[in-house]
Amino acid sequence: MSDEVTMRLRLQNVAAYRELCRGVRRSGRENVVFALIMIGVAFYSFQPNAGGIATVVFLLYLALALAEFAVGLFKLLFPAAEGVLLDALVLLLFAGWNLGWQGLALVAGVQPNGVLIFIGLYMLLGTLSRFKAYLTLRRLFAERPSAEHIAWFDDLVYEIRTSDPHTDALALDLPTRPHWRAKLLGGTAFFVTTSGSSVWVAGPEDFTLRRETVDHGTGQRRAVLNVHGEGYPEFDLEDVSWTNYTKWMAAQLGGRV
Repeated sequence: MSDEVTMRLRLQNVAAYRELCRGVRRSGRENVVFALIMIGVAFYSFQPNAGGIATVVFLLYLALALAEFAVGLFKLLFPAAEGVLLDALVLLLFAGWNLGWQGLALVAGVQPNGVLIFIGLYMLLGTLSRFKAYLTLRRLFAERPSAEHIAWFDDLVYEIRTSDPHTDALALDLPTRPHWRAKLLGGTAFFVTTSGSSVWVAGPEDFTLRRETVDHGTGQRRAVLNVHGEGYPEFDLEDVSWTNYTKWMAAQLGGRV
């Protein structure tokens, strides 16, 4: 495997881990919002004169809400693969809450709620699934990108999104669906969507850009893009992007396009 290919694989690994961290941060916001709702419900429903057992239930429920809030805050501040593990632990707490109360009801001779038992078991299965997902992520990202690498990649994504092929001979504007922009750096092409967070890292052999041969006199011709075997809908490609692409390809192929 050449050094160039190895570098692309590492960069794609950085892109994948970056996306994972973004997903962890998004779910962290959901944890925080849900926790705030839980805290609000807890204080709204709390009846201080209801007796000792009601106070215990209130404190347990509040502790569960605060645990949810703490996990969400951690995921927001330190997004990483461990966020999936934290999700598993939070879900385990919820499963224990549902199944625990139904177990106490059974001991007290009260008919357990079948729906809550089902929800508790469903959460328990979800917990196991998240634990397995975390172990898989640990194997996939045995060598994790550093925070500096992620920050560098974020800067590169911003640079690619704001690049203009009219002023930058290494830039491409590819208005297919989704809308891609690309930067041709050395022997590597970086593809970034103008919205969302999708990123592709590819070599000259990993993608194709084809354009119709008929010149309509509009400065644009219909074109199709394929990256890593995934095709995208036909779109209008400007002459300037096509020129930048063909010059780059010629340099990669030693003058042969």
